[in-house]
Amino acid sequence: MTKTILNNKYIQYGLMTSLILGALVCIFPPQHFFFKSLAEFTVQIMFGYLFLALLLLILKQPRLMFTSLIACSILAIHLKSNTNPDLKKPQPTENQTIINIALINISNINEDPDGAIEAMLTSEACILSIPDIDPMVYEFLRDTLAKKFPYSTARIGFDPGIAVFSKFEINNQDTFFVENLPNIVGSIKPDGQDQELFFISSTTLPPFYTKDYDRLKKQLNRIAEKASAINAPILTLADYNLVQWSDEIHDFRDKAGLKDSRRGFSPATAGNNVFGSFFESPRDHIFFSEHFKCIGFQNIESSSSHHLGIKGSFQFNPIPSTTATVQ
Repeated sequence: MTKTILNNKYIQYGLMTSLILGALVCIFPPQHFFFKSLAEFTVQIMFGYLFLALLLLILKQPRLMFTSLIACSILAIHLKSNTNPDLKKPQPTENQTIINIALINISNINEDPDGAIEAMLTSEACILSIPDIDPMVYEFLRDTLAKKFPYSTARIGFDPGIAVFSKFEINNQDTFFVENLPNIVGSIKPDGQDQELFFISSTTLPPFYTKDYDRLKKQLNRIAEKASAINAPILTLADYNLVQWSDEIHDFRDKAGLKDSRRGFSPATAGNNVFGSFFESPRDHIFFSEHFKCIGFQNIESSSSHHLGIKGSFQFNPIPSTTATVQ
């Protein structure tokens, strides 16, 4: 019965058109919340096309099989073009400081506070950026982390708030707001380095409607403008609530001239639940300027395997630095 239906040439042409259109919608989603949300599952849809091609092979439907494989290939090329083009991680330079930067999600801190604190203290990070933090949690973390992270700056009292903890003194502090969302600008000078490292740490809100994507795009444009104006070694980090292959992130990176710390597009690690992590795409990111090379990237988990955030490891490239100004 199934073969009889699939052998109908009109049904075949209709299915072939639908398969290609489905891939194109993931690459060029219309400005509507449904299609934007659908495009966030491009990785899963790509694998779906692959499994469908195998099924069509078993059903001896070569036209539909090759169409499904073509759609799968189109999505794979699209995903690869929106990730870090360096297939291999650069080798660390000997006798040069490795700078670890971490972005921490404390939404699960109440479930395993000791494990979360231990993960932060043993992360080897010199900067911990913690968005979506309230005053009570900030006071607790400031006291708890003070021995390893004696310096901090926070914008508390906003919804959501944000805090940055550092092993080194934070200079050139500034704050800019996009629709009442705080974004912290600062710089540190790690030990053994003549150059300052600038950072922009942001807090965002998840999109639930089409207008929320417009808000995120507006915020990313402001961050890109700030990063470009600083014109110095800079990293931007946040839970941007957008996948790395989204139009908003692509335009942001292009405008700011930043690279992605990730080298792949696999679903995010979310504990031991394999199926849960497969259906969760990474939305937290660390982007870096050409002044750096990223020699490592990993997820941070607590002792109970709760996903706490991400960490990037960087070294300075031998690029002459210019005088930086914060505007």
